[in-house]
Amino acid sequence: MAFIQYFYWHYMVAPSGILRVLNNYLISTWHRFLITRHLATLFSAWHRVMPSQLPEEQTFGSKIINGVVDFYIRIVAAVIRLAIVIAGLIYELILSATFFALLIIWVLWPLVLVFSIAQGFSLL
Repeated sequence: MAFIQYFYWHYMVAPSGILRVLNNYLISTWHRFLITRHLATLFSAWHRVMPSQLPEEQTFGSKIINGVVDFYIRIVAAVIRLAIVIAGLIYELILSATFFALLIIWVLWPLVLVFSIAQGFSLL
């Protein structure tokens, strides 16, 4: 009876628990890297810093220079945010691969144990 309960737990209950833990890790990683927020504000200014919004008197030349600097600030911010998003997605892929490897090892472990015991008895 205990064998049946163990196999039920090992092959039915525990794998779903492993997948729930994986889901929690993926959600927390998504929020840790702020992937949705970074994608939504990809071309926004970095920390809302824009030279064109400084309270000094603006001439025609300084307006052009400020526009160019504003553009560069947005591009640099987009590159930084995109790097953070890519790093988060790569981390999620690594996390998923690790958990699926753990799941495969978990499912195959009793078979490895039985095979090892059979090999041990054959050596006697």
